[in-house]
Amino acid sequence: MRGIIAACCLLVGGCYSGVSTSQASDSDTDTTPGAEGEGEGGDTDGGGDSEDSGGEDAEVDVGRVTLHRLNRAEYNNTIRDLFYGLDVSPADVFPADDHSFGFDNIADALNTTPLLVELYERAAEQVLDEAFAAPAGEPMRVEAETAGGSAGAECCGGFWNLTTNGTIDFAVDAEVDGDYALIVRAAGQDGPGPAPNMVVTLDGAEQLAVDVIGTVDAPEDVELDVSLTAGAHVVTVEFTNDTYDPDAGIDTNLLVDYVDLIPPAGEGGVRDQLVACAQGEPGCTDETVRTFAERAWRRPLTDEELAELVAFVEFAQDDGETWDEGLKLAMKAALLSPHFIFRVEIDPEPQSLEPHLVSDFELASRLSYFLWSSMPDDALFELARAGELNDPDAIAQQVERMLADPKASALAENFAGQWLYTRALNEELVKDSQTYPDFDTALREDMRTEMELLIAAVIEEGRGLDELFNGRETFVNDRLAAFYGLPPVGTDDFVRVSLEGTNRKGLLTTGGLMSVLAHPNVTSPIKRGKWVVEQLLCIEPPPPPPDAETTVDPSFDEGPMRDRLAKHREDPSCAACHELMDPPGLAFEHYDGIGAWRDMEGPYEIDPSGTLPIGGDFADALEMVDLIASSEEFSHCVAEKVLLYGLGRGIEKYDEDIIGEAADAFSASGYQLQTLITQLATSDNFRMRRGEAE
Repeated sequence: MRGIIAACCLLVGGCYSGVSTSQASDSDTDTTPGAEGEGEGGDTDGGGDSEDSGGEDAEVDVGRVTLHRLNRAEYNNTIRDLFYGLDVSPADVFPADDHSFGFDNIADALNTTPLLVELYERAAEQVLDEAFAAPAGEPMRVEAETAGGSAGAECCGGFWNLTTNGTIDFAVDAEVDGDYALIVRAAGQDGPGPAPNMVVTLDGAEQLAVDVIGTVDAPEDVELDVSLTAGAHVVTVEFTNDTYDPDAGIDTNLLVDYVDLIPPAGEGGVRDQLVACAQGEPGCTDETVRTFAERAWRRPLTDEELAELVAFVEFAQDDGETWDEGLKLAMKAALLSPHFIFRVEIDPEPQSLEPHLVSDFELASRLSYFLWSSMPDDALFELARAGELNDPDAIAQQVERMLADPKASALAENFAGQWLYTRALNEELVKDSQTYPDFDTALREDMRTEMELLIAAVIEEGRGLDELFNGRETFVNDRLAAFYGLPPVGTDDFVRVSLEGTNRKGLLTTGGLMSVLAHPNVTSPIKRGKWVVEQLLCIEPPPPPPDAETTVDPSFDEGPMRDRLAKHREDPSCAACHELMDPPGLAFEHYDGIGAWRDMEGPYEIDPSGTLPIGGDFADALEMVDLIASSEEFSHCVAEKVLLYGLGRGIEKYDEDIIGEAADAFSASGYQLQTLITQLATSDNFRMRRGEAE
């Protein structure tokens, strides 16, 4: 292993194994979204550059991004796309990525450890073994004339003619357990009369009954999927509707040619897509290695880099290995290179503070990892090779195309999943079973599905992002409908339903979000209020005092939650923070610790009214949601979150003008996410970077 890693490191002039690529201190990272303790402050500054790092003329500063390691989601998606849809997720066993500023794709927080480097090698070996795996066995054909039938005789150049009702038994062997394709080639006798009816059974169990309309000159392939255990099996083809009327000239017969058994593909089976030429064909090794490495490294290779990778193929063959094993070794070297593991951006003058455009290939990666959490596709690579990508019009066209691609679901999963805490609806979310007996794994998964469908619908249908918060519809199945007190929808599948006339609106009143933002046995106005001001308004509450009490007594001995928090605010060290968080948090008190509606808080009336820290009085959570979704602060905050996630660094003062312009365009467009992303992706701060003074 060390020899391979050392060789890979030579490709870039040094290895990152065991060296932290982060410039942030430990205090820059936070816990998983949704798991913050009561009264915690947000992230400290440190995920990006310091305010004055761009020199005296901050107006022209565009910032820079630290060498960006692929996080777990990005690694898995990149492997999937690099290997043409290979169904593996090797990064699932990698250590969890650190969060900063609420996201796990912030470059400064993505460290690299010796353990991770070892896991990279194991992942590369696993992926390549599966990609080059042969099919699980060879196809098997049994000719009908060899098998023979209970009636009829061989005829017509290789068919067995069942001239009367009868059967043909075919003995087949499955080499491994799996899903096989079973193909019966058959035909009917030419002439008038009914089509012959063919019944196919497997080990005595009927699989299919079909009328055969093919002819001897154009036989019909009848295909069905079957699950087989390894070993011997019997396929029986039966003719069931013999008809003979010489006066009418009718003679219905079934003619069978053969039975094919096609084994399942291996775990990988993408070798032919990775190797598009034949061994020994001039230039095939160079072509195969170059094509793979350029896609893996997301940029063209130099001749020297290609020669170094091809040397692995030659080394393996000299050592007695096959050509394929040599290709796997070269590809492994490419996968272990920092050019794959990191998103590398080069400053022509590393110590210059003068902004410069990132290369077209670097911009292609910025766009693809922003919207897809994965590598660029062929269309982005072609534009980059032509030098046509780093143009605002071209970027706008690509944003529109990429958001329409199914891979844009990563934006909902990774950006919205962290911003809006859907990721926190996982097995770590537990509730006290005595307090909330209805809460179980199935309900938690239903809640998560509802939130994911709401987010996906707004993004995929091109609706205004404000509708995610003030929209009056959601997605439920029968169990979730009953939980919300809605009429049953008649299915376990999720159905879009109206919330008009109910006490719920958009994402903020879903059971999922209310469950995440609560304690195991009691609601949490502080968690809920902190989430509102941080995630939707980008207001950072002051950090709590070191001795702040974060547990909540679930009893009502000290009065309702509103009164208890009012007493808490009497402490001057707590007041500033809680004046921000308490009012929006108390707006949700009608929703208990798992989001179920309640009219009373034990023996007390619930008062959900309050005033937002940005101004505006509300009577309840629904009115508060409307105030937030129509506010300038909301537009600005969404723009800030999107830019932060898209660049993978902290927001600095030189980003404010870009964010302000994007927020204005966002609100003017009716809160269209595509407008916001286009505005940010075409900005100088996304298309450019600078070096860093020594």
